[in-house]
Amino acid sequence: MNIVTQVQKATIYRDSARVTRCTKVDLNEGRTLLEIGGLPVDLVIDSVKIHAHGVPGAKLEGYSSKPVFLEKVTNLEIQKLMAEVDQLNQLVLAQQSRIAAVNARIDHLDNLFKETRSFAFGLTNQKLTINQHFETIEAIATEREKALTERSKFQLGLIDLQNQFAARKKELEQLKSQQETAAYQIDLPVIMAEAGTLSVELSYLQPDCFWVPAYDFSLLDGKLEILYTASVSQQSGENWQDIDLELSTAVPRGYSDLPELQPWYLQKFTPPVPSPLPRARQDRMMKSENLDAYEAMPTALAPMQASYDEAEIDNLGMTTRFTLTQKVSLPSQPSPSRFTISNITLDVEEDRLTIPRLSEEVYRRVKLTNTSDLVFLAGSASLYADEAFIGAVTIPYIPQGAEYLLNFGADERIEVKREIIKQSAAGKFLQDKRVKSYGYQISINNPTPETVAIVLQDQLPVSQHEDIKVRLEKTEPNPDQKDDLNRMTWKLTLPPKSKKLVQFHFVIEAPTDMQIRGLPWD
Repeated sequence: MNIVTQVQKATIYRDSARVTRCTKVDLNEGRTLLEIGGLPVDLVIDSVKIHAHGVPGAKLEGYSSKPVFLEKVTNLEIQKLMAEVDQLNQLVLAQQSRIAAVNARIDHLDNLFKETRSFAFGLTNQKLTINQHFETIEAIATEREKALTERSKFQLGLIDLQNQFAARKKELEQLKSQQETAAYQIDLPVIMAEAGTLSVELSYLQPDCFWVPAYDFSLLDGKLEILYTASVSQQSGENWQDIDLELSTAVPRGYSDLPELQPWYLQKFTPPVPSPLPRARQDRMMKSENLDAYEAMPTALAPMQASYDEAEIDNLGMTTRFTLTQKVSLPSQPSPSRFTISNITLDVEEDRLTIPRLSEEVYRRVKLTNTSDLVFLAGSASLYADEAFIGAVTIPYIPQGAEYLLNFGADERIEVKREIIKQSAAGKFLQDKRVKSYGYQISINNPTPETVAIVLQDQLPVSQHEDIKVRLEKTEPNPDQKDDLNRMTWKLTLPPKSKKLVQFHFVIEAPTDMQIRGLPWD
């Protein structure tokens, strides 16, 4: 007995999906062979699970599987269409021959017009009269006009035939693709203790299905609104209509043997004599390394369809499962579909970071603390500030309670300028010592109507020789932090429409005969 099943549920993992199909079938008492066809040909057959319920005493005897071919169109239909395509092709060729013949006639008539010297020679020898000459020209012009009209008619007919040929050929290709479609069939023997309606549930692992998290981070009025979504790809070859969808962070793994330690041997190693690689092999190796580097680069997500109903969330120890609250449809297609997991609003701390020694940009930073009930899985995030798109980043795994710093791009309203204060260009000599002085001034301007917290970073050089001394002479104001690598940090607060100056001076002392690399300027 052939039965048809429909996909009713799917659990999408990070690298596959468990698909559940269901159906109901009326069976008589006794043994019946159920033939469940139309299954994807690339399903993981060892992962198949079958359950039946609804009739007491019903027993499943196991199952067998096999690939089959579903014949959807007859050979007669294909042969008929092939004959039409061949006939249209012959008509196209015939029409092209007619157009070629007319073009030859037109070329011949054009050549007659050009033979003016022959007509003039005929008049001179009195073989042709003037009237005969004009009659000849008129006849040629008439014939040429007829040929042009005929060619236009043939060309329009050719276009029509070519359109018919293309349409029939496309239809033929579609029929051929539908003639034999590979699929899996499962044969399921069932023994019924009594007649009744049996509910059959079939599930299996399906490759070419996965999901990745994706986020929208929107900064507005001191709050960070997070749209936590799932980008789901489904390329099983069949469309899933109105199904229950779950998303799991688990990665299903098949059976594997338990690991076992093997003897760890030490042997004398004799290095081989290296031989130069042929040039072609070197090029191949370089190309392979470049390709590996390219494939490791993050890629942006393609545009996706959106759904904005939040999911139910179950934290299951080491894994998390998201269950969508409404039925969804997932077409089999290259582009993913996007579904909402949760909408989250977090309080954040915002400041600005500038390192004018490297760049005079002032970067807008947002520190979030994950106070939600969810972990943030690693994935792509789109950043928005005041409803304007800033860019896209890749965030790491952020567990509950963890902090993470987001860069929302440069704040072009804040101005920073770093200037050199030259105190001793050539340096001064103290006995056998040479001392050079350096000074810098950094100005920060906040023209905005809001108070801005700014983190300023700069640095002094670090000596890597005991005879080279670096000494900080003066800072105004003093830095809030200074580490062992002479990196200094100021935490500044600029009121609206205000300006602040930061200065620091230092000296470098070294022997007079020592050449130093890395001086700010000489």
